[in-house]
Amino acid sequence: MQGLLTASALKLPRLPLYTAIRAGWVCSSCKINGTPRPITRLPSYRRSSSTSPARKTDAAAAPKPYYVTTPIFYVNAAPHVGHLYSMVIADVFKRWEVLKGRQAYLCTGTDEHGMKVQRAAELQEVPPKIFCDSNAETFMDLAQKANMSNDYFIRTTDPDHREAVEFFWGRLRERGFIYESKHEGWYCVSDETFYPENMVEKRVNSMTGKPFIASIETGNEVEWTEEKNYHFRLTGLRDRLLQFYKENPEWVVPATRMADVVSWVQNNLEDLSVSRPVSRLNWGIPVPDDPSQTIYVWVDALINYLTKAGYPAWTPGSEHALGWPADLHIIGKDIVRFHCVYWPALLLALDLPLPKRVLSHGHWMMDQRKMSKSIGNVVNPFFAIDRWGVDTMRYFMVYNGGIAHDSDYDNSFIVERYKRGLQGGLGNLLNRVTRSKAWNVRSIIQQAHEGGFKKLDWELEHKQSEMAELRQATESVGQMALKFFDEQLNPGRALKEIMEVVFQANRLLQHTEPWKLVKEGKAEAAHQVIYHTAEALRVTGILLQPFMPEKTAGLLDRLGVDQGQRTFDFARFDSDPTYGVSTVPLGEGAQTVSTSRVLLVPYDAHHVPQYHTWMEDEAIREATASDRLTLEEEYENQVSWRTSADKLTFVLCRALEPASAAGSQETAVIVAGRDDVPERMVGDINMFLTPWDDDNDEENDGENDAAAKDSPSDTADVELVRAEVDVMIAGSGDRGKGLGKAAVGAFLEFVSRNRVGILHEYYTAAMTPAQDGGSSSSTRRRPEIREFVARIQASNRGSLALFARFGFRQRGTVNYFGEVEMVLRPAIGRPGEGTPSIGEIEVVEGYREAKYDRSRLPAEAKGA
Repeated sequence: MQGLLTASALKLPRLPLYTAIRAGWVCSSCKINGTPRPITRLPSYRRSSSTSPARKTDAAAAPKPYYVTTPIFYVNAAPHVGHLYSMVIADVFKRWEVLKGRQAYLCTGTDEHGMKVQRAAELQEVPPKIFCDSNAETFMDLAQKANMSNDYFIRTTDPDHREAVEFFWGRLRERGFIYESKHEGWYCVSDETFYPENMVEKRVNSMTGKPFIASIETGNEVEWTEEKNYHFRLTGLRDRLLQFYKENPEWVVPATRMADVVSWVQNNLEDLSVSRPVSRLNWGIPVPDDPSQTIYVWVDALINYLTKAGYPAWTPGSEHALGWPADLHIIGKDIVRFHCVYWPALLLALDLPLPKRVLSHGHWMMDQRKMSKSIGNVVNPFFAIDRWGVDTMRYFMVYNGGIAHDSDYDNSFIVERYKRGLQGGLGNLLNRVTRSKAWNVRSIIQQAHEGGFKKLDWELEHKQSEMAELRQATESVGQMALKFFDEQLNPGRALKEIMEVVFQANRLLQHTEPWKLVKEGKAEAAHQVIYHTAEALRVTGILLQPFMPEKTAGLLDRLGVDQGQRTFDFARFDSDPTYGVSTVPLGEGAQTVSTSRVLLVPYDAHHVPQYHTWMEDEAIREATASDRLTLEEEYENQVSWRTSADKLTFVLCRALEPASAAGSQETAVIVAGRDDVPERMVGDINMFLTPWDDDNDEENDGENDAAAKDSPSDTADVELVRAEVDVMIAGSGDRGKGLGKAAVGAFLEFVSRNRVGILHEYYTAAMTPAQDGGSSSSTRRRPEIREFVARIQASNRGSLALFARFGFRQRGTVNYFGEVEMVLRPAIGRPGEGTPSIGEIEVVEGYREAKYDRSRLPAEAKGA
């Protein structure tokens, strides 16, 4: 029974945290030519982060920083969306604490030792360290691409981590928790752990029909192993573990996994094998003083959380300076036992503080099936971010991701979340509040804080009630989110509460229609509505920053919220009287569109020579129904196209390289003359706006008028417009590569997002003084696109299929010129509704709108 004795029962001395290891042992990295040298801490890899204040010099006096970690990821395979999910959740928690004004540290990294990595390197016939270097870089890239604000990226091959592991091992051995023994049992290489007899079962491989022994818990194959190694007296800590669980019943979230942990300790606890013979495993940290053994990969890996918290170089009073104990470990549900049984036991053995909470999340499935390379349903997180955008992915994963349960991944779910939450919810609300010419947001904010609004006698009292409800929801949402973050560790629920305020604000606008109130002479009532919705937008924008840093920064810029007033303290109704003047231009929109497949830039003078060269080709002129022009005439034509309000023209260029398109800072500006040189130009896409003719409806067979059924029945105040679209891919070598599809998708998305400004410019320019009649803007008819039309040669099956892909349908038969009309009818939006749906538009991969910098062009090009 001696093996069950605890350190206390053995009356071992409890050493101070900073006591050195016995003089007979010195860590390997502290030896020079076999001679011990003083222990020094090597510098840690630490990302600079504007959201993480520098370490305070007076560590003893400073409050403990918040410390959150992801699991460290095995480098034996490429990252998947599960890794991305862990990263995003941890980053959201870190940013949430920073939002509250607390210093916070976030650590992520890679687990690079163990049998799995050793075998993976052998399969690729490369040394393990080279294999790890390459794959660790991929995980670093993912952290950056996910806009993760991690302060540390640890690798278990780092020298400082090896020192921490060796020190930790020495302390365990000194306290009597390490002993040598023969071990036999079922070992799983995939899970890097032994399983007891009652945790394995015989199964049959569905592909080969061969029987094998597998872990009941994970389904992975196990192999019988007999070896001499070192053990950790885990059973001697059973009572202390159970007492800790009893005193901290919410330590593991969700509660079901907390119950599983308690059950495991009560029923399955065995002493833990903590080393492997070097003959079996040579890729790892050798056991100090016994090079024939390699430290168990999970002991090695778990200590990473201590390494970046400064262990073991803690001087008295500085133990908490870098955040230990961790406030939160983020882990997947498959590694609960390691983090919630082994890890606290190891820490208890050395009387080190335990992490405060552990959040164990579910897995991502596809079609209710676990993602697997053999099935072919693994999602590449890099491709997903490129396709949907980083903030869209962050939003989707937190909103749909599961904690207690697994979640299903499907592109259609991402589109649904994007359209309802980001485009139809947040974007719609922002446009409604800030883009209208019927009110001035700054003046409304001043009125609310200086004189207030008069008591209004509205015809419908429920409008006042709705405003009161929105005010209450806006006032309380911060505290609701705080509860879900701090108590329940449920960022998804917090996100849903915040977004519900966004949806509620949109409903208030829809029900009250402030644009109509202005027309009816009830500007005071309209201003009261706009103030409430602007406050809801400001508060939710502040609270959404941890989830979508880039999008919310743009939103708050649009509202004119000062940088110093974007913290949690200002996420209350009536708390900021200073905003309302946008720090970015409104109404101008972006001038270029960058996607993962194509770049759209305005047709500029420096494009003319290349365009003229294309038009020298008779086949292209015939296909585009264009006349042959001289170069001088082409320049004149370009000026006309660029300045005409009824034309929207983009030159198509090859997409920017991934390195250039990776981050928002790098794509904030597209540089004319650099990103759109002739060698990159591939074609153009145009839209011509003309008044819509009612006679067109006589030819319509009703197939593509479904969207119109949802349009307002009263269109007396609507000026209907027809938009004719054409696209050209000039070079034969660029055709058949999906560029046309990418261009049309990006173009329709651009028009969808910017339709209000495009149509306003067209209608203002098209209206003559006689038509205007001196009328005010409140009585003018508003323009709306009734239909998009593409005329395509009937023999061009590829182009017909391309437009059909976006919801265009054929109208009528082939005309005299051999052309077919493809028609798309979007729903006609109501005033202030924001963006109606335009066809079956998918979220365009890597879609970004950016400004067009012409400052580097030669003077003659600018003036042309």
